[in-house]
Amino acid sequence: MNTKRRMITLDEETDQYLQYYMAEHKLRFPGEAIMDICQKYRAEEKKEWSLETISEIVSHNLHDVLREELKKIRLGVNQTDKYAQVLLELMNGLYFHEGYKGIITTGTMELDEIKYAREEVEKRIQKQRQKRLSRKHLK
Repeated sequence: MNTKRRMITLDEETDQYLQYYMAEHKLRFPGEAIMDICQKYRAEEKKEWSLETISEIVSHNLHDVLREELKKIRLGVNQTDKYAQVLLELMNGLYFHEGYKGIITTGTMELDEIKYAREEVEKRIQKQRQKRLSRKHLK
């Protein structure tokens, strides 16, 4: 290793720390201690991540996670939309075939069959939710 001789001036506190560092690391000369401190500092500088780097990494990972979740949501919404369109077509055909001239809303009167259908759908949704949560917890 190529070394250079330097004359340096230190304040009392820095000199005391240098003496302590030499004793702690079993170094014989102040120059060795200064070289060791500088080497460790350079190594830490290389490890140190800037706020910009951390932001980029977090942003990228968050983007990937959100993209996957949004894809699942989009698929679910598309499936629901298909079912709703099929039901509308069926209702339209039924109304045309039966020649209905008006409707009564569920707010005015709800048939027992509608209540039963709603309860069944709620049960099915609850079961699917429980399965999904169980799978999540098993991972």
